[in-house]
Amino acid sequence: MLKRLKPIGLESEYRFVGEGRWHLFVLPERWNRGLWTEVMSSVCHAPPTRHPQTRQFRYPLGNDGAEFYLKIYHRSPVPGTVKDLLRSSKALRALRQGQALSSAGFHVPVAVAAGEERSCRFLRKAFLLTLGIQGTPLPLFLRDHYLPPLGPDALRKKREHLRQLALEVRRLHRCGFVHGDLVPSNILVQRQREGVVFFYIDNDRTRRYPGWLPQSLWKRNLVQLNRFVLPGISLQDRMRFLSFYLGAGPWGRRERRLARWLERKTRTRRRECDRIEAPVSFRELMRWNGPCAKDLQ
Repeated sequence: MLKRLKPIGLESEYRFVGEGRWHLFVLPERWNRGLWTEVMSSVCHAPPTRHPQTRQFRYPLGNDGAEFYLKIYHRSPVPGTVKDLLRSSKALRALRQGQALSSAGFHVPVAVAAGEERSCRFLRKAFLLTLGIQGTPLPLFLRDHYLPPLGPDALRKKREHLRQLALEVRRLHRCGFVHGDLVPSNILVQRQREGVVFFYIDNDRTRRYPGWLPQSLWKRNLVQLNRFVLPGISLQDRMRFLSFYLGAGPWGRRERRLARWLERKTRTRRRECDRIEAPVSFRELMRWNGPCAKDLQ
């Protein structure tokens, strides 16, 4: 039986479905018994892992079927298990944050369903099912379109896309959102007739904070974006991005202090995550075709 969804603050187009120990929240026009069977087959056969697993499939089978992405969440370690008694699963939180982002005018994958399995209130498993996006991860988009040498038109487009992304991230933060993992691969670029649009994916750790609450977590997103060596992106491009993000006008003490902080944090993250600690300039450290670069995964 379908019920109007109220408890977790989602928009009214989602409905509640009970399936044994599973509580599901679904888009009725997209959801059906066959899709549920396909999802359960993957969830039940997925071996327990510490991190979520993602499976891509088509339903119905064949090239004419819609593309889906299924993200499976397993039971948390003991501290998380206790917390999960008092909160929704990551899958439902991702569904809720995706709806909030969409309502604020940002592009996110369409969530078809999210569900969690509980026994005596203990969370066992959860999943999030989204429709596929005709888009390219940002690093691959840069590699395919903006490797030097660039002609005047391509250079102008690259700078315009940098400006567009910077303003998009700026608006994200001004709306109170902090993405949980804003690495370049979690931004998909979709080409449209009038240009490109950016999609945010993996929103299960995204949070929205009240405008009146002072917080500096938005700076974490800048570090997540900045710490990767990206094809065709120079130090000048990084400075342009930061200038667009901060807004028009000459930099003052506050802006210069942020730039220096961002460089220090980027060096730290490259040392921790990439095991790269080279006594070189920041320009050389982040040069896309330099010795400190890593191949795209």
